[in-house]
Amino acid sequence: MLNEERVRHMTHMAMMEKKKGKEYGSVTNISKSDFLSLNGLLSFLLGTFTYLLFYVMIVGILFNTVLKNISVLVLTLLVLIGVLGYLMYLYVFMTKSKKRAKKRYKVGRRALKQRVRDWDILEQLYINEEESKSPTIAMKDLQELHQLDDFEEELIDDELEDDGV
Repeated sequence: MLNEERVRHMTHMAMMEKKKGKEYGSVTNISKSDFLSLNGLLSFLLGTFTYLLFYVMIVGILFNTVLKNISVLVLTLLVLIGVLGYLMYLYVFMTKSKKRAKKRYKVGRRALKQRVRDWDILEQLYINEEESKSPTIAMKDLQELHQLDDFEEELIDDELEDDGV
């Protein structure tokens, strides 16, 4: 017989996993430093690409409309303004990107903790359901479970001995 509370809880877990699982899945699989480093690298590349795109467009418009006679001084000034603008833009872009990444990581870790709590609640529901069975069936199930645990521990011990540890 199905436990309605357990089914309701499992349905809730499945719906949350479907809604937020893909969004925060990458956050929960790696450490914070790795996540921030990867995000920093990607934001550097994206920031550089977008700045170059806008800079080339602006310089192209200037050459076609305003600057008919180009001199070395004007070209040097454009390059200097471009480099300084790039450094300022990249600083602002990377700072905002880092804040977004920290927030996203924090929210993802909260989602992971909530998922762990949900699994603990589900485990408790299963335990309560097992305990509500007749005592002989519950004891038999528990004995089988302990036998499986003992068997797995023996396998691990044997593997360690084979490896020479």
